[in-house]
Amino acid sequence: MELNKASTRNAWAAVDYLTRQVRNGDLDPSLTRWFRERGLDLESTVFSSVCLFDDSIYTGTLVDRDGRVWEFIADLNDPQASEMDDVTGALGPKSPEHPQADPCDLVTMSILYHRDEQVAA
Repeated sequence: MELNKASTRNAWAAVDYLTRQVRNGDLDPSLTRWFRERGLDLESTVFSSVCLFDDSIYTGTLVDRDGRVWEFIADLNDPQASEMDDVTGALGPKSPEHPQADPCDLVTMSILYHRDEQVAA
């Protein structure tokens, strides 16, 4: 993917940095373990956002190896309170194919980043 604008390069860098943080366990090793326990292949999962909501509770959005987009709540203290929702069908302008898509949006960029990784693999 060509990154002609600084804003697009910044979005790419943000997705890249966060994805590497989660994959390597640098953000929170327990969170990385939580994703693996749910069967996610972290080498092909891309993260657009991960936010610490409360002590050991994270929220965010990811793109799985199949290109599906998921919103999640990861409660590391109470796995029963955790949720993952497939929001792929409701992306609207966050989908790169949408006519009003903005590659600077981190969800849109995470999809583009995921596709680029798949082509490079």
